[in-house]
This record gives sequence, C-alpha cells and structure tokens, in this order.
Amino acid sequence: MTLAMALVFFASWIVWSLREVGPLGFLKELFAPKGESEGLLKVLMVVVFFAAGCLEVISILFRPISLSFRLYGNIFAGENLLEAMSKLVPGFGWLVPIPFYFLELVMGLVQALVFTLLTAVFTMLMCQHESEGPAAAHVT
Repeated sequence: MTLAMALVFFASWIVWSLREVGPLGFLKELFAPKGESEGLLKVLMVVVFFAAGCLEVISILFRPISLSFRLYGNIFAGENLLEAMSKLVPGFGWLVPIPFYFLELVMGLVQALVFTLLTAVFTMLMCQHESEGPAAAHVT
C-alpha cells in the first residue's frame, strides 16, 4: 500500500513536471548548467552538471522507494508498539495500549503531513522557474 501511494505520487509528479516545464525543460532542469559562464569554464560546467544530472535521475528513481520504506517503517513500528503494550500486563491487555492508540493517530497525521510536504517539495524543485533577468523596480 505504501509503495502504491508513492508510485501514484511519482506518476503524478512526472505528469505535473512535464506539463509545467515540458520535455525539453525537464531534461534541461536535470542536465543543463545553471548560471552564466563562458569559455573553458562553460565546458567544465556542462560536464559537471551532466554528471550531477545522472545522480539526480538516480535520486528521482529512488524517491518512491524511500517514501514507501519510510512510511511502512513508521506504521510497522507503531503496530509493534501496540502489540507490545497489549502483552505487557496480563489480563489488562485491552487497557494498557489505549493511550498508545491516540499516539498512533497523531503519528498517522504527522506521517500524512510529512508525505504531503515531501511530495510538494519534490514537485516545487522540478517546476520552479528561473527568472529571465533582473526584476524591474516598481516605481510609484
């Protein structure tokens, strides 16, 4: 389930990125050098940014896996905590984990917020636009 959620985000992220910056802009965002440089420095920057782009492609491919492992690990830890608390005191296995159920609800909310925040940050990093030139001062 956690992998399915991450893959849905990953597919959405690709669609949003391609719609926002286009296929050429997508590749340019990954591999093209940023900033102004000329001569030998520009050639060096092309090589460096191409290598960095290859690493970024690997990073992008591992995002769904890291998101799903993170979410699964937190859910699994919470379930283990509830089971341990229910077996802690014999005869009161129904009473002891009650406070921990509340903590699990809070943890689920926090995990949903973190998942949403990470997906928003990943999307913003790809879809942000560099300004074409210095902004003109607004004179009133």
